[in-house]
Formats: sequence, structure tokens, C-alpha cells
Amino acid sequence: MSFQILPVELVDHVAHYLPINDLVVLSTTNSYLYPVAQRWLYRQITINYSSNNLAVVFTLALKPHLACHVRTFAIRLGSFSALLSSFYRLLRTALSNMSELTSLDIFLDHAASWIMRTRDDATYHRLEHFASSFHLDHHLTHFLQKTNALLELEVDSLPPTLVVPNLQPNALPMLSQFTGSSQVAQYVVPGRPVESIHLNSGDLTEDVAESLAKSTAHVLLLAAATTYHSVALIGTLTQCMDHLVHLRIVTTFNFAEPPDTVSTHTKPTFYNYFSHPFWQSYFVNISNALRSLPDLRTCEIWGIHWVSSKNDIHDEGTVWESEPFNRPDENHLDNLYSDFYFAT
Repeated sequence: MSFQILPVELVDHVAHYLPINDLVVLSTTNSYLYPVAQRWLYRQITINYSSNNLAVVFTLALKPHLACHVRTFAIRLGSFSALLSSFYRLLRTALSNMSELTSLDIFLDHAASWIMRTRDDATYHRLEHFASSFHLDHHLTHFLQKTNALLELEVDSLPPTLVVPNLQPNALPMLSQFTGSSQVAQYVVPGRPVESIHLNSGDLTEDVAESLAKSTAHVLLLAAATTYHSVALIGTLTQCMDHLVHLRIVTTFNFAEPPDTVSTHTKPTFYNYFSHPFWQSYFVNISNALRSLPDLRTCEIWGIHWVSSKNDIHDEGTVWESEPFNRPDENHLDNLYSDFYFAT
């Protein structure tokens, strides 16, 4: 039976479930099956240390009709990969050809950010996810200007220069999730509908929190590290992010009077450490502060999970309690030991 009598939609559906090796064979069968196999062969591409498929970059650079099939492209080779400049030039051309991308991950040497300055006629109207190890420099902002459908953005930091990248106010109009440094967050989040913020470096200060609150949407999720006292910071969040639903804070604040119940040479246990009046008072203050965030459902501070009695987001009289006090777990406390071990 000839494959030509089958609807192309049916053949395409069958090809979707074939492994890579079978797709390669299918593409060599006849001219009718070739384009079907090619669509799925190049749909998802991952390049890393173990994949041994750098040659696909040459193919996508030299054959734009294949590059337009790519939906997901990820290359993770690190900062110390020995790649020639000719490879980077081909990669830039390949990226220019991938007009139908929906997800893009690029983790390469910071100095290679110039590959993001794709051709002026290159468009990325379907791109929704972009993550990169590059600084947010003028090369990267050139690329981001073309991603009007972008929902998720992860970048490293601002470049180590005094030159501020020129990201136009109308760029990233649909951005809802940001991951990166607190410095870049202050540059990207205000004026855009960002609901989820993950700060993987930098300090969440009160000024930073107030800047991030200038998102045009309610911030619902916030994860960050801070040098501020947890209670004081939550007070600031109450004023500027009162719609928070999920909160995770790692604090390095140095208390003036750390508890001295246990010798600094002895590993603390649950009962002789957290029962100290210092901690009792600290956790009561945290509990009271969390009650000022009416929509909050999950919270983690210093690696401790907080649970509430809230059954509905509109319930009144919510009581927040630290989970370790309800369910002592020595293994869990082992993991927290480094966070609670104060220098003397």
C-alpha cells in the first residue's frame, strides 16, 4: 500500500511517536515521508557535553527550511568549552533561522552574548520561554525586543560596566515569570505583568521589594535571599505585595543576641535549640507578620516550612505555625544546621 493514500495528518501523528533512529530511516524512504520525518527530527534539540551533536548547528545554519521546524532548542556547554568563533557565528545564524521557537535555553560563555544579535529580519513571535547565562547586555536586549510573546525569562545579571542596556518599555509585554539577580529584576519587572519572581542572586532589600512591586500585575510568588530581618522584610511585603500566595525567604541576618543554649561546638538538637525563649519569641513574631498577608498559602523562611489553619483565602483569624515544631524531624534539622549556626 502506498503511503501517499494516507492523509498527511495521520502520517504526522504516527511519526510523532517514533524514536529518533526510526525517524532518520523514515526520512530516507521516499519524498512523501521525508518532510514529515524532518518536522519531528528537528522539533526538539538539546546540545550538551554528552550529546555529541554539535553538527546540528551547522545544519540549521545552512538549511533555514529545517531550522523553522525547531520548537525547543537548548545548548548547555558552560563557560570553559573550547569552541571556535566560527561555531558561534554559525550558531547565531541558526538562531536567526529558528523563527518558530517556543522555548530557548542558552548557557555558554558570557563573552559569547553577541550571538543573540540575530538578523534584523529574524522574528520570534511564538517564543514563550527563554533562559540564558548571558548578562543582560545590549546584545541580549536586541534579541528580547523581538519576543513579544515571552512569558518566562531567566538571565544572569547586568554587565559589569556602567552602560545600562536599552530595553524598550514596550518590550516583553506579556512577561509573567522572572528568574535572575535582584539587580536585573529591578530593571525588568517594573512596568510588566510579572507575577512570579525568583531572585537567585543579590539581596532582597526593602527598596528592591518596593521596586518589584511596580509590576503591573499582582506579585503572587516571591523567592529570594536577604540580609534583612525576616519580620521587618515581611512587614514591607505586607505594604507593597499584599497579594502574595507563595513566599520563600533565605535570610543571612545576624542577630545581635543569638541563642546560647547549646555550645558552639555541639550540634543542636530539636528540643534543646528551638525551645530557647529567643526562638520562641522569633517564631511568634514571624507568625504574626505572616497573618498580614491575607492570600498567603505557602511559606518557607530559613528552610522552615510554615503551615496555616487557613481553609479558604478569605478566612479570618489565620494561625501560622512553623512545621518543625509540629513534626520534629532530626534529619530535617541536620539540613538546617548550617543556616542556624551563628558565628561567635
